[in-house]
Amino acid sequence: MSANISEPDTKDRIVVGYDGSAGSVNALTHAARLANDRGHTLLIMMALPHLNPKTPRTARAMKLDPDYITHIKSRAQRKLDAAAEQLASQYPSLKTEVALVSANPAGALADASRDAALVVVGVRGHSTELLSPMLGGVSGTVIAHSEGPVMVVPDGIHDLTNGPVVVGLVDAADSVAAGEVAIAEAHKRGVPLVALYAWDVAPELADFGPLVHVDVDGTRQDLDNTLVSLLEPLVAEFPEVRVERRVVQGSPRAALVEASQQASLIVIGSRGLGGFSGLLLGSVSRAVTRESECPVVVVRQR
Repeated sequence: MSANISEPDTKDRIVVGYDGSAGSVNALTHAARLANDRGHTLLIMMALPHLNPKTPRTARAMKLDPDYITHIKSRAQRKLDAAAEQLASQYPSLKTEVALVSANPAGALADASRDAALVVVGVRGHSTELLSPMLGGVSGTVIAHSEGPVMVVPDGIHDLTNGPVVVGLVDAADSVAAGEVAIAEAHKRGVPLVALYAWDVAPELADFGPLVHVDVDGTRQDLDNTLVSLLEPLVAEFPEVRVERRVVQGSPRAALVEASQQASLIVIGSRGLGGFSGLLLGSVSRAVTRESECPVVVVRQR
C-alpha cells in the first residue's frame, strides 16, 4: 500500500490523526470500529510539517543528512502501512486509505473536518525529530478551528458501548448543534440520550454568600423547561430515542466529567453561553476533552 504526499479525499470519510503514539493508537482503534460499524471509509492521516527544504529547520537537517526528507517520508509510510495492514486483518470488509500530507498537523485535520463524516484525534501524541506531533496540544487546536464534529479519544478509555450518549445542552448555537449530533449518535448506537444542563451561581456573586438568594427549585424548573424546548425538535426527528433530562447544580465541567464514567459518548458544543463571539474553544469544552473517561465529540455550528 503506497502512501505518497498528496491532497487526500476526505469527503464523507472518518479521518483519524495518527503519529504512532499510544494516544493515536487509541484514536485509530476507536475510529476503525466506528467506520466498520457504519460502512464509512477510514482515512488514516499523518501530517509532516517539516518537508520544505527552504525552511531553516529542514535546511539545517539536510546539511547533516542530505536524504533527511526521504528518510522521514519513508518512516512515516512504514508506520501508516503497518497500521493499515493490522486493521485489514481485524476488519476484512473495512475500506482503509492512508495519507501523508505536507502540512501542519492541526491545520490538516481541521481542513479535513469541512467535509469528513468525523475527525478523530487522541488526547495527546508524541513529538520526535523525525515525526511531527500529531496530537496533544494539536487536538485542542483541531477542535478550536474545525468546521465539523471532532471526536477526542481519551488515554484510559472505558468500553461502555451500551452506555447513554450524554449531551451538554444550553440555549446557545453550538450547543443546539451538539444536540442534533448527539441524538443522531444515540439513534445509531441504540442507546438512550441524556440531556444535561448544569448551572451554578455566577462566580462574581458567590462572594456575597448568604446575601444572594437563589431560588433553587424555581431555577431547576426553569432550566428543565428550557431543556424541553431545546429537545422538542430533536425528539420529533428521532421519536424512538429514549431521552432523559437532567438539571444539576454545579459546574458544567464537573457534571460532564462525572457523567462520562457511565456514558459511551459525551457531546458538547465548542462554545456555550459563556463564550463570546471571537472565542474559538470554550473553557468547558477544553476541560472535558482532557478529563473525560469516554470519547468526546465537540461540535461547532457550521
